[in-house]
Amino acid sequence: MSVKSTPIRTTLASTTILMACACGAGSSSAKLLSMGGVSVTSKATHSFILSVGALFVLRGLWRIQRRAAFVAALAFAALAAAAALTPPTMMSAAHEPWHGLQIVGGLLYLIFAALLVYGFWIAFPTSTMDRPAAKAIALAGTAASMGCACCMVTGAIAGLAVTAGGSPGLGFTYFSAIAVAAVGFAVFRGFRPIPWLITGALLTHYGSYAIGIFDDWMGGDVNPRFIPVYMMYPIGAALVMKAWAVAYEPITDAEQLAASTAEPAF
Repeated sequence: MSVKSTPIRTTLASTTILMACACGAGSSSAKLLSMGGVSVTSKATHSFILSVGALFVLRGLWRIQRRAAFVAALAFAALAAAAALTPPTMMSAAHEPWHGLQIVGGLLYLIFAALLVYGFWIAFPTSTMDRPAAKAIALAGTAASMGCACCMVTGAIAGLAVTAGGSPGLGFTYFSAIAVAAVGFAVFRGFRPIPWLITGALLTHYGSYAIGIFDDWMGGDVNPRFIPVYMMYPIGAALVMKAWAVAYEPITDAEQLAASTAEPAF
């Protein structure tokens, strides 16, 4: 049975590309392309992966609510500036605490997350009876987990915390964000979305380690094992997005029922 593509499915599926950690995949893809005679940097391949996700998110939001798409476009502009000032390579203990423009880049990642959350808030509204404050908490936690546990928003939060004198690990930051999302989901829609959220988070964080028990599959300078390792991230992110789909099932069901029972206009 084929699955029909809808704006909502397009948007949620594309968001998994943004949430997935593409650092290793970008680096290994660049090496693989270089072996094939195409000279490209890991920064270019990493940017390409994120750009694909961003374009599809914009396409989905444009079909749902154009104002949300404009807000998301501003978010992605902030992301591009953040990545230029503080690339993923700077999000490690060896380069922290940050200084000068790196701090600005870290703050821009947070602006990106806030704008993207607002865009999704516009695109997927809820009534006051659906506890919008709890939805905002779930959105904030989900946005803070973007980048898995080593880059983008999660890495920016950890890096800024270290710069401010703290010492949180990336894993601690990531699972703290997931915990915030779980609290929001629990109040917003109850327990049903949470197993999807937790399963996705665990697969995202530990799935690549599970693949690591197998021996290297070296082919020249490239270890093709990076492909299944990378796939753990979008699959985990897809399960997190599934939590949102489950959370919105009562809302979409109610809308479909209202549409089916509405009196025809003459």
